[in-house]
Amino acid sequence: MTNKTDIMSGLLLINGRDAWEDFGAWLTEDKEGDTRNYSALQRIPGTKKPAAVSFEEEDGENLPAKLARSWEPRDITLRFAIAADNAAQFRARREAFVSYLKEGEDGWLELEVPELGKTYRVYYDDCSDYEHLVDLNGGVAARFSVRFREPKPVV
Repeated sequence: MTNKTDIMSGLLLINGRDAWEDFGAWLTEDKEGDTRNYSALQRIPGTKKPAAVSFEEEDGENLPAKLARSWEPRDITLRFAIAADNAAQFRARREAFVSYLKEGEDGWLELEVPELGKTYRVYYDDCSDYEHLVDLNGGVAARFSVRFREPKPVV
């Protein structure tokens, strides 16, 4: 029989470390069937605007005959969860995970999502919301959204 650890292991690696096994953290959705995390990772970034020249006496703008198109950097917002059997375990997991997101390796994080076959080189930018949950049996969990910056997008 497959247990939860087997199901959750290997879904998200951060600098080679398994988010579930090392921190008790995973990518979560607000409701069953949502795909916001994978959609955020696969969203196509915008392109840089070509250099244009606009003359007052001419309509429109002048552009080069051949446009060199490049991706703009992008922000990726992912929804995480951390759960633990008790408050002490939760605090330890949360602190370790948050610290790792902030520091990474020289500040950089490589988010590897094997299911998508991609690795994203990002850095932590912000946590936009945080929802703390406690159950009647003493378990503690939290859900929160983390915004990462990807300077050179992987498409």
